[in-house]
Amino acid sequence: MPGEAHWKPYLIGLGVTCVLVVVAWVAMTRPSAPSGTRNDAYAAQVEIQNPQVSAAESMMGGGVVYYDGTLQNRGDHTLTGFIVELTFHNIDGKPIQTVQRTLLDDKQLPVPPHASRQFEIGFDQFPAGWNQAPPTARPVAVYVR
Repeated sequence: MPGEAHWKPYLIGLGVTCVLVVVAWVAMTRPSAPSGTRNDAYAAQVEIQNPQVSAAESMMGGGVVYYDGTLQNRGDHTLTGFIVELTFHNIDGKPIQTVQRTLLDDKQLPVPPHASRQFEIGFDQFPAGWNQAPPTARPVAVYVR
């Protein structure tokens, strides 16, 4: 049919564009692995200061909760990655959910020795019964150079 050949280049172009968009989206949303050497003992030199939570409305009409604060590097190495386990508690102080989040990776500038850096991470879902206090943070992976 003469009309079918006319649409083939457009369909191929649309298919290639869709694949490129999906690949770019996956690359941008996938957490990057921190650079440097893993040194979990260095966690004693890192402190999360002034942790707080705040809420905002998303463009889709849902709520988003932000956990933010300051990552303080008190040691003599450059901090290149910091992954924490965040534990949410209920009104009685009992843990109800634990999640891991990256506070520092290759997408942010490293934190030099004796310096600090602000962080902010968002949650579009949070546990029912949460007391709305900042979750308890426990370091699970620390990277330095």
